[in-house]
Amino acid sequence: MIASRLPEADIDVPLGPGFVASVAAVTGMCRGDTGDLAQLLLTHPGPRRANETAEAVEHGMRRLAAALRLGPGGEPPPVIGARIAVHRGRAVLDYGHDRYVMALPPPPRDWLVLLGTGAPCRVCLVAAPLAPGADRAASDAHLRESLASGLVMWGTAHARRRC
Repeated sequence: MIASRLPEADIDVPLGPGFVASVAAVTGMCRGDTGDLAQLLLTHPGPRRANETAEAVEHGMRRLAAALRLGPGGEPPPVIGARIAVHRGRAVLDYGHDRYVMALPPPPRDWLVLLGTGAPCRVCLVAAPLAPGADRAASDAHLRESLASGLVMWGTAHARRRC
């Protein structure tokens, strides 16, 4: 596996804002028979700087997964706590850094309302880079391939309650 060639000593050290700013986030809703579930998908478009490699991107995404305490995609998702803060229609993800959070793109209103009720949000991270501009079919295929390869991590978060 690619990541085994990279140093694992820093896997639990939260990433700085430079890498996290390059992570793509997509909010959405899963509508099911048992109710609605807010979702947050985290991916990376792949190397974009001269010194980046696909291996380094995957390693960075694994570090982000470790900081969020996400579990393997093939197992039940662990509860990762109050990682999302919502204020005035904006949302951020606390990824474990002591000074920075990850700004999320403006989520749909139903996503915000659902989190406001205390409902969980499924956070799904795909470590393998996803090409920018991938359509839904390519994204679905990438997610299935990544899950089969052990490159999907996930957890269940909820929004912080305001005091």
